Amino acid sequence: MPAPRYQEVADDLRTKIRNGTYKIGEPLPHARDLMTKYGLGSQSVLNKVYAILKAEQLIRRNAAVGMIVQDPRPIMVDLILHGQHGHGPLPWAQCCERTGVEGQMITDKVRQEPVTAVSADVAELLDLSDGDEVAIRTRHATIGDTTVRLDEAIYPLSLVRDTPIAEPGQVKGGVYNALAGAGMEPATITRRVISTRPATEAEAKAMKLAPRAHVLTYDQVIADSRRRLVELLRFVANPARVRFVDEQMQL
Repeated sequence: MPAPRYQEVADDLRTKIRNGTYKIGEPLPHARDLMTKYGLGSQSVLNKVYAILKAEQLIRRNAAVGMIVQDPRPIMVDLILHGQHGHGPLPWAQCCERTGVEGQMITDKVRQEPVTAVSADVAELLDLSDGDEVAIRTRHATIGDTTVRLDEAIYPLSLVRDTPIAEPGQVKGGVYNALAGAGMEPATITRRVISTRPATEAEAKAMKLAPRAHVLTYDQVIADSRRRLVELLRFVANPARVRFVDEQMQL
């Protein structure tokens, strides 16, 4: 059986992207021109072509100019999971610096909610009751101007209410220093889970992924020296741009 027409067009565009006919950072020809060039009868056929190339991370949509060609071999940043402080990942800017790229971590929101208003497993993971509240810090990490990781850090509000952790903006000196200063110095990683799943619609939009593309997920729970569960850290990352790495760990 011959390949479907949209697959033939996707194969040809993929070849042209990889051989430099369509250069990285530049837009593909206008949709109307592509439909004429390849004799496509409808936009829906071209959309199937775009879906294939987006899933392969070869193009991304820009609202102003259309489909932009991406590097098919994008730089990968190693997120070091066991940082110098020993409790959590190395700061993102340092991970990017090690790779030779520019990246930053941006705090989006800090909010307070009943634990029942967030994911169903949060109460269990932080040993909270239905009447308890949590402080949630959401952030996103970038490489250049591209978002490659979405973060949530969740804390029992009863423990961090009067600390900078529950306040808007970045925490001067870092969250772990703030926890230590409040008598909750991180002591033990009680849980660490790495997995993969299809991206949600919001995650795919934020990281410019194809719908239902798979993402890496990371969950970590930290306890202090009194065995209080003080932080649930959750990452969602683009696996084409971020690797989770452990190194220099004592056996």
